[in-house]
Amino acid sequence: MQPLFINPSEARLRTGWRILLFIILFWTLSATALIIKPLLGEITKKEYVQDYSLIIVSVLAISTTIAVFLGRKFLDKKTLLSLGLQFNRTAVKDLGVGFLLSGLMGLTFFTILLVFGLIQFHGINFNLYPEQEFTTDFISFMSTISLGSLSLILLENILVGYWEEVVFRGYLLQNFAEGMGWVPAIVLSCIIYGLLHAANPNAGLLSTVIIMGFGFLRIYGYLTTKMLWLSMGMHIGWNFFQGPVFGFTASGHEKPRISEITFTSDKSWLTGGEFGPEGSVIIIPILIFTLYIMKLYTKNRHC
Repeated sequence: MQPLFINPSEARLRTGWRILLFIILFWTLSATALIIKPLLGEITKKEYVQDYSLIIVSVLAISTTIAVFLGRKFLDKKTLLSLGLQFNRTAVKDLGVGFLLSGLMGLTFFTILLVFGLIQFHGINFNLYPEQEFTTDFISFMSTISLGSLSLILLENILVGYWEEVVFRGYLLQNFAEGMGWVPAIVLSCIIYGLLHAANPNAGLLSTVIIMGFGFLRIYGYLTTKMLWLSMGMHIGWNFFQGPVFGFTASGHEKPRISEITFTSDKSWLTGGEFGPEGSVIIIPILIFTLYIMKLYTKNRHC
């Protein structure tokens, strides 16, 4: 029975068992978010997810750190940094370039829709000094875009970008590749990433396929740098710019936004509709062009 569980040449659990134990550990730790909900009073699950999402992603980020550290040390018999988390000047550069590149993607999408009359822009919603202070009412504070609330929204997106990249393009992808090779691992990773987002509000077949494309975009960031920072910067930037800055729904989730826009077309396959840019065919050529820019940016890397 031992060969079924242990790889004798590596003296560690086989890949499938390592992944299974990691997922169990990760979701067990993440369940802490369910314990916190009753402490906030009589609120529905929808209200909790929407109004206190910063708490949820904080729990997920902490759970990721603990689960990945333990998984790498005791299951994979490798270091945490070996996932591509070495932090240096190049890492800072990759984070910044990734963040700005996603901002350019969001701006391009916004501009195309505006030029072709698919959206109307009604102005900026930004209150530098909101009447509602953070200490008195968190929900009201976060519903008005100000320097304070925007900073917390950015923090939330940083945590989301961190935990999703470390889990999906870090632990899972790299263990998939060890077990089955890179091509099947990339395909499987993209499919899983798309299907998980298929559970988001207003998701459909088109959005699921495009999310798979975004999964590959971030995998490409890792493959070309052997670090997670470029992908992480792009993930953080995309979530931040598509929603709070340019006013679209972010993967089916409504967030406070600076830009006030309305759709002039009911063709959601063009505008993205209630799911956001990832539900629009217009984002596909933008994705392809972004891959080309990434190729140019990383062409002198020696990985």
